[in-house]
Amino acid sequence: MKAFFKFAIAFIALTIIFSSCGKRNEQGKMIPKSAVFVAEINTKSLGEKLPWEDVKQTGWYKKVYSDISTPEWRKKILDNPGASGIDFDKGLIFFADKSAGNNYYIVVEGSLKSDKDFEQFNKNLDPTQTVRKEGDINLITLKDKTIAGWDSKHFAYVMNSATASSEMYSWKDSTNSQINTTPEDNSVAQSAFCAKLFSLKSDSSLAKNEKFGNLLKENGDLHFWQNSEEIMNNSNSMGMFGMLKLDVFFKNNISTYTVNFDKGKIEVDQKGYVSKELMDVLKKYKGDKINTDMIKNIPSQNVIGVLAMNFKPEGILELVKLSGTDGFINTFTQKMGFNLDDFVKANNGDLLLSLSDFKMKSDTSTKAGFRLPDFNFLFSTGVGDKASLQKLIDAGKKISSQMGKDSMVNYAMNDKTFAISNSGTFANQYLAGNNNKYDFTDKISGHPIGLFIDIHKILSELSTRKTNNTDEKAMMDQSLKTWNNITMTGGDFKNNAFTANTEINLVDQNTNSLKQLNNYMDEMYKLVEAKKARNINEKRLDSLLTPPPIDTVKVK
Repeated sequence: MKAFFKFAIAFIALTIIFSSCGKRNEQGKMIPKSAVFVAEINTKSLGEKLPWEDVKQTGWYKKVYSDISTPEWRKKILDNPGASGIDFDKGLIFFADKSAGNNYYIVVEGSLKSDKDFEQFNKNLDPTQTVRKEGDINLITLKDKTIAGWDSKHFAYVMNSATASSEMYSWKDSTNSQINTTPEDNSVAQSAFCAKLFSLKSDSSLAKNEKFGNLLKENGDLHFWQNSEEIMNNSNSMGMFGMLKLDVFFKNNISTYTVNFDKGKIEVDQKGYVSKELMDVLKKYKGDKINTDMIKNIPSQNVIGVLAMNFKPEGILELVKLSGTDGFINTFTQKMGFNLDDFVKANNGDLLLSLSDFKMKSDTSTKAGFRLPDFNFLFSTGVGDKASLQKLIDAGKKISSQMGKDSMVNYAMNDKTFAISNSGTFANQYLAGNNNKYDFTDKISGHPIGLFIDIHKILSELSTRKTNNTDEKAMMDQSLKTWNNITMTGGDFKNNAFTANTEINLVDQNTNSLKQLNNYMDEMYKLVEAKKARNINEKRLDSLLTPPPIDTVKVK
């Protein structure tokens, strides 16, 4: 009995282990593991945040719906997108995968509520085509460009990027002869690829990919997956990267993004995965917290952008060695009077870049008086070894003199800090120390990387331009009502990935950002349409006011 009990426990344990190892994510089973880019759209959560009834109130919707040329079947879909047979509660998938040559297959996938409704939907899209069978898969070619395939549960649309490019970039030469606008017929290959998606094996798809599965588990309205290794493998320049050992930076390189439309902001969470070889170096030399004292010392209250970083300078040397380019770089830098060791020792790993006091000033040197941007630029780093830093400064002076400059950009230095600015006074004021407080400092502190961009201040200054263009002013006013700022933090390490977080903040903090974006784009659309209507009316008026030609032929 004890032996049986032990066997039962072992069997249950093994069952749990193997079921865990074989766990699939449903969304990934029709996506090839070689896909270079994947976007998963959570149409259910998006629909809850922006109901279709709200979309129906937009100008573009009303224009399309009221257009007498819009067929009834299309109005039916506009009334209820689910009438297409697509199950929008289960989301949509977009991805790109390598096809023949330098082209990609662009694919849209999803689930079906009704395969019959979906079949009719596609027949309406192109009444000239008929549905054909390939095993259990239904296929139809739409407009000789896109292949639609479906079974009783899923669908896929497949387009070749070459077809899309030919549509976008078709042009004519000076003799009006058409230039290379007829793409190669890829319908056979596209059909085969489309049918294959419905029977992908787990090992050939993203169904068992742990990183992709973890991405989809994150609460989000949109999920994005980028496979940089596959992108580089498909690049013509990969041979050069391999020769320089730069391929180590792309091996197993995966980036994922989760986007949420929250109240008053759009939030993006990013994860970055790399090879173990590169990860070991990055973990060992990753930065600590940014030095907020450097931010406090900026001698201005009108800051529009800040990038602050903390890193271990030795890590730069290790990364260069990993790429195998250290010898080449040292050969070049030694001619300038320094080497990689000097570059590493010159700074302590604290870095700051800022833009402030942005103004649009008139250029009095021209009659037109064009307005040009004016601002204070600052780059600062903590001083490490002063002797090594001086070598870099001397090299900068040498390069500057070779370019015909008397000296390099204005710089100032003390025992702790080195600063470069377009204004010597600004650099000196920075070194003198300040205790300025900014609302964004707390938001970006506590991480190895912090970024802040004040969109509203930039737009506010651009809006001061005097103009008689009412459309331009209305668009700017709408933008000022919408966009506030961007904050980003990054460089942290968690669960075998480097992480980052970005917030795009809107002025209205009480309304969901997706609704605000819908309203913003609708207002912009209405302004563009109103401008088009005025232009048409003005042309009609001009034609009425233009006197008819006078017949100068004399009557005999």
